[in-house]
Amino acid sequence: MDNSQKKLLSARIDDLLGLTDRGYVVTSTSFLDPGEIYFAREYVNKIGACKRSFFFGGYTDAERKCVFFLPEYYESVISDIGDTETVLDTVSEINETIKALKICGSSYKNLTHRDYLGAILNMGIDRSAIGDICVLGEYECIIFALPSVADLIKVNCERIGSDKVKIEEISIQSNFEYERKTKIINDTVASDRLDCVVGAIVNESREKAKSLILSGFVECNYSVCSRTDLRIKNGDIISVRGSGKFIIDDVTEETKKGRLRLSARKYI
Repeated sequence: MDNSQKKLLSARIDDLLGLTDRGYVVTSTSFLDPGEIYFAREYVNKIGACKRSFFFGGYTDAERKCVFFLPEYYESVISDIGDTETVLDTVSEINETIKALKICGSSYKNLTHRDYLGAILNMGIDRSAIGDICVLGEYECIIFALPSVADLIKVNCERIGSDKVKIEEISIQSNFEYERKTKIINDTVASDRLDCVVGAIVNESREKAKSLILSGFVECNYSVCSRTDLRIKNGDIISVRGSGKFIIDDVTEETKKGRLRLSARKYI
């Protein structure tokens, strides 16, 4: 996110919190992408609203999530932020704000994430109104969406990727799990500097990695980073334009030769 996008999102959060305080109502954003979520978490912590906010996208580990702002009397409900079931059972507005649609093809062809997303965006629907698209198999998926958009999809979406589909609204299950496919990367690096780590995860030289970083092609935790000497920590998320997104699981263990063992995953 650039500074202008951060200012817009922080202003939106301030507006929603103000509305919550004045009307004692639950308010929420549309679906945020991972970069926006990362910034939003930092911002609500900064302004002391973390005990009144809840990030949810239809299931606990969703990549795209809405941020819900709750009146003060809900603070005890979300004191354990991981207790999704309790929050969903208590704050009915969350279930009313996010709808789940199950889309089933006719088994005529294999439908991909790109097929589902393309069909929806071609309807003129804004990406922020759609959450995760969880592809469950060759012919079906679950899509999380805002209510008005969910109704539009149910009524108007008859085909996905030239295949006729059936769409039904299903209830959101607090125990729903969806595992994204990743490729494991194991390597060694001279140090935990960004240029060393980027070179390893994209299988390029350190000089090439420096060039990518200085050209603005590399993000660390969803912000463009031009510092080649940035120290990478376990859990950092690195995106490299043209190569994909990676999560760093470990870059701390030292080998006998004084190098660091790198353990990472690439989202595929």
